[in-house]
Amino acid sequence: MTLAAATNDLLRFEDLPIGRQHALARRFSAADVDAFARLSGDLNPLHMDSRFAGRTPFGQRVVHGLFTGALVSTAHTQLTGPGFVYVGQELRFLGPVFIGDRVDVQVTIVDKKPAKRILVLDTMVRNQRGEQVLAGLSALKELRFE
Repeated sequence: MTLAAATNDLLRFEDLPIGRQHALARRFSAADVDAFARLSGDLNPLHMDSRFAGRTPFGQRVVHGLFTGALVSTAHTQLTGPGFVYVGQELRFLGPVFIGDRVDVQVTIVDKKPAKRILVLDTMVRNQRGEQVLAGLSALKELRFE
């Protein structure tokens, strides 16, 4: 398939209305957290060592906040397809995510900046108890293909 053919099938800025949403769910395992730690290099014992984490106010290992945040990127791509690129993100970590927790990620287009072809998305992540664990805004810019 040529680039021209591939880009003809991409969603465009005009195809994505304010209010469009996408949601995904993910459960975190210890193996997931261990793999993320190895890939990111963040080996903080809060994430890696049950004995250490058990002595903190959390009482147990905590999933990396940016691992949870990475799921926001996944939801963006599932919402818009590959024709957009991340250009900004504000994340507020509202509560811990623990190994074994399931999170539900929802992204919603809340604004559009036509002059720069940027989508502004609201981000909300809740755990299986419905508690907000992450919130923020993100910005995606439509890619230009030559």
